[in-house]
Amino acid sequence: MFGWLGGTTPLAARMTVLRLANGELIVHSPIAISAELRGELNVLGRVGFIVVPWAHGKFAEEAARAWPGAQLLAAPKPGRGRESVPFSGFLADDPPAAWAGQVETHSVRGFRLNEVVLFHRPSRTLVITDLCFNIQRAPTRWAELVYRADGMWRRFGPSWVIRFLAVSDRAALRESLERISGWDVRRIVPGHGEILENTGPAALSTAWHK
Repeated sequence: MFGWLGGTTPLAARMTVLRLANGELIVHSPIAISAELRGELNVLGRVGFIVVPWAHGKFAEEAARAWPGAQLLAAPKPGRGRESVPFSGFLADDPPAAWAGQVETHSVRGFRLNEVVLFHRPSRTLVITDLCFNIQRAPTRWAELVYRADGMWRRFGPSWVIRFLAVSDRAALRESLERISGWDVRRIVPGHGEILENTGPAALSTAWHK
């Protein structure tokens, strides 16, 4: 769980795992790494990359200890208070060579949360962090009330707080959303909320323009 709105409200976060053609795994936005979770991932393949979004770095060091041979990538840069984490590189518009033809990346412009989205071509899956939410369940009644007030309850789209406070350049953000719409997206995996299945490439842009 993350703390939303200054830590006052619990908000579940998702870790996403992508598999490359060579069997290596990309772990995006690591959560707490239990022995059970580590074992499950090791069965799936060797963790070759750990991608840490700017706003989701709480468990970066824990993940690095769990898989010391993996490349720890800040996307696009270390978040506040994570400058001492031993990142091996940074992720923006140029993905590692091992991802060529399989995973595309784009550093979203005009967005203060410094988001880098990933597009896994084989599964047509777009992985985002905080650009949009799709909250369908709440851990408490208070959390549900907060989600409703922030426009993130049972709808796919940005919260009101993010829509009005996280945008630094609306024209640049629009260009980024249009670029993402050029990918052949079928599924969107948000960092918070339910996966959006059988969607189209314009879903993200449409959500921002509602």
